[in-house]
Order: sequence, then structure tokens, then C-alpha cells
Amino acid sequence: MMILFFMELATRRVEVAGIAREANGLWMEQIGRHLTDADAGILRGKKYLIHDRDPLFTAKFVELLAVAGVESVKLPPKSPNLNAYAERFVRQ
Repeated sequence: MMILFFMELATRRVEVAGIAREANGLWMEQIGRHLTDADAGILRGKKYLIHDRDPLFTAKFVELLAVAGVESVKLPPKSPNLNAYAERFVRQ
């Protein structure tokens, strides 16, 4: 089971974007459309999305972000300390 969540670092607010038994690129594209929705998307008004190097963050997903004006920022490999707030949330 996979749970995809996003956290706003300024407020530590967490939004669950999706839950899937088996995630794939098509699922991520749909998540990307929801995230960047002009009326209700969680990334509305945001400039950056910091994420790990999971292959689910496909080129199409990154393209959807770019069209909405959100820059995709990949963390360096094997660097959990750079995403400490999300890592702490997951351990709870």
C-alpha cells in the first residue's frame, strides 16, 4: 500500500494526495492534475515541490508542475536529513 502525501514546510500542514495498492505513472499524472488544479490544488500559489528520487515522479508529472509554475526540486540521492520533516512524519 502506498500513501502519497505533501507537506507545506512553513506550517507543517500535511495533505494526503492519494492512496494506492500499486502506484504507477498514470496514477501520478492524475495526482499531478489534482495538485495543480487552479481552484483547489494543494500546490496553488507554491513555487517549489521538494521530493525524493522515486521513479514515480515521472517526466510527465514534472511537466504538469512546470506548466502550473511549480519547480520540481529533487533531493540528492541517499539524503533523508534534507527531507527531515517528511521523514519524521512517516516514522510516527
